[in-house]
Amino acid sequence: MAKSQTLKRLQVLGERALQGTLVEVMLRCGKAACGCQKDPSRRHGPHLYLKFRDERGRSTGLYIPRSHEREVRKAVQAWSLMWEAMVELSHQNREALRKRIGRRRKG
Repeated sequence: MAKSQTLKRLQVLGERALQGTLVEVMLRCGKAACGCQKDPSRRHGPHLYLKFRDERGRSTGLYIPRSHEREVRKAVQAWSLMWEAMVELSHQNREALRKRIGRRRKG
């Protein structure tokens, strides 16, 4: 893929990309009398969360309503594709650097 195409792809993907992982979790509620407190099979959920590292490097999560699941799944996939495009761009830049260094050595 040409460098200009890779850069354009990065721009498009960057518009919606989200770093993180979608996870489904079963939770206990805050009611002491609820069966979920003692019986894991009675926990509530599954609930969907986007897990990621915050600005301080701490693991955190954001609750995702099911009505937004598809949107967030696409955004997480966009992040993965954006990462692949960045690796491709790095490869292209490295090859260009090799050529420049090679020309200087010959001259």
